[in-house]
Amino acid sequence: MGKKVQAIIWILIAIVAILLIGVVGYNLVLNKTEAVVHPEVSFEIENYGTVKMELYPEYAPNTVTNFIKLVEKGYYNNKVVYGKDDICMYVGRDQEGNAINPTAGLIDDSIEAGSDSDYDYTIPGEFVAAGYEKNTLRHEKGVISLIRNDYTQYVQTLTEESYNSGNAQLGIMMSDNSSKLNGVYSAFGKVTEGMDVLERIYNEAEIKAPETAEDGSTTSESDIQSFSSYPVIKSATVDTHGIDYGMPKIEEAFDYSAYLYNMMSSYYSENQ
Repeated sequence: MGKKVQAIIWILIAIVAILLIGVVGYNLVLNKTEAVVHPEVSFEIENYGTVKMELYPEYAPNTVTNFIKLVEKGYYNNKVVYGKDDICMYVGRDQEGNAINPTAGLIDDSIEAGSDSDYDYTIPGEFVAAGYEKNTLRHEKGVISLIRNDYTQYVQTLTEESYNSGNAQLGIMMSDNSSKLNGVYSAFGKVTEGMDVLERIYNEAEIKAPETAEDGSTTSESDIQSFSSYPVIKSATVDTHGIDYGMPKIEEAFDYSAYLYNMMSSYYSENQ
């Protein structure tokens, strides 16, 4: 075989190899691009503007699925931005200041409203302290996190109940000084548009956290009146880009009032 023929063969082999590498590389890039298409949620806040959030199921899949389902079912429509502190704003109470627990029947059409299966629900905590190691999303400005209760401030043994008590209320980080929340709250998304809207609400709206009872309801008529002027989410929408995220894993909400009642009843029975 002449040197010229050999050279041609090697050139053809090189061309084929380059084409194969190109095809494989293209498919890898395409698959990676498709994998990072995240669901997006928009809040239209009356008199302020639109806030868009990107959700990260790779960090907190069940928290994201639950949030998507609540948005789809209209849970956040007409809810308010109800409080703020030095690191975040709080979103998700009704216009009278009440924390309304979502029910299983709200997100699951197969459950009849008002039936025994239509209980107030919460979802498992997806953060390191709760044993979920995959959520490494840090609480920094613009990050969305799920609010939960902390029953351990009343009864130290209620750690698991505290970790798994989140369902619908949100915290939107307004500061980078939020590291104390890392690993103990379920961060699951981030604001991509409308941070200026949130800044204006944070700096200009007269928002204060009212004193509340342990069941989350407001404690006075003045509290209700103050909530009436808080920024209202007129509509919430979600774009899943055609991906079906299914149903979230839920569990019946821990009834802290019933727990206290049973504990006190047991105490009095033992000491009579």
